[in-house]
Amino acid sequence: MTQINNINGTAGSMNIDGIDLKNMSPFTAAALVQLEIAKTNKDTATQYINEMKAQNDRARQYMEEADKLRQLRSDPAYEKYNLPGSLDEMKSTLKDVSSVKNTYVTMEAQIAAGTLKPDKNGLYQLPAEADAKLRGFVDKAGHDNFENITRTADNSFDNYHFKSELDGGLKELEKYEAFLKEIIDIVENGDIPLEQFGNPIKLDNLNAIISSLEHQAENCNSDNQTQMVKLQD
Repeated sequence: MTQINNINGTAGSMNIDGIDLKNMSPFTAAALVQLEIAKTNKDTATQYINEMKAQNDRARQYMEEADKLRQLRSDPAYEKYNLPGSLDEMKSTLKDVSSVKNTYVTMEAQIAAGTLKPDKNGLYQLPAEADAKLRGFVDKAGHDNFENITRTADNSFDNYHFKSELDGGLKELEKYEAFLKEIIDIVENGDIPLEQFGNPIKLDNLNAIISSLEHQAENCNSDNQTQMVKLQD
């Protein structure tokens, strides 16, 4: 039912926005009332339309976020690596991976320049600090993902490598580093709101997060249906 907000009545008078209806013809008064009703209807309809637009924008945002996670989820690397369980852990791991990768790059450059020589068995020794970091994240991410680094039969590894193993290990480190960066960027750039990952931030159940985003988009669409009924009324 339409409400007319600007009609005021006092003893002996009735007015719309200060215009006394009793001092004019019934036809003119009726016309003013109809104009006020039309204005009120327009304002109310505009409000509902704006709310529906906002809901549509939110629904679209949720679906875009879900699509980005689906794309990430479809990346074979997601199944390949055992990922750290939080953003902080992932950042810490990324620092270690980048540090070890830089050590590999430095060793490659030194080998090319002839300043780093192999031992009598043709092996190059990884520095102790880099080796310790390497063992830490390889153990967590999965030895099978670093075949050139974990080259022993029992899936363990030492800090001695042939030149070919350094080459292959560097490529493996670069792939892992790129994947960690991708996930961290998704979170930090706001592509996926932090609250979607919980507190602390968990990245080990993308399916549940995708379902949550889809549910929120459906809620927005449901609210819009309710607004549409109000708009029609």
